Amino acid sequence: MYEHCPVPAGLPEKRLVSLCVGCGNQIHDQYILRVSPDLEWHAACLKCAECSQYLDESCTCFVRDGKTYCKRDYIR
Repeated sequence: MYEHCPVPAGLPEKRLVSLCVGCGNQIHDQYILRVSPDLEWHAACLKCAECSQYLDESCTCFVRDGKTYCKRDYIR
């Protein structure tokens, strides 16, 4: 759970709200799938951009041009 603490002047405020790249909605889930520092997903939204296979913590996920791929589609 996040607490909002004041940020000293001159320092950027860290984003406290995570938005899902897949659906655009706020992530309230206990677990966030973070593919890279700027790509966060609901577990139910993380899919291969090509074949729509779910890419949860049991699969390897690859990123190209901001899109996520399973291994098979990434190497094509």
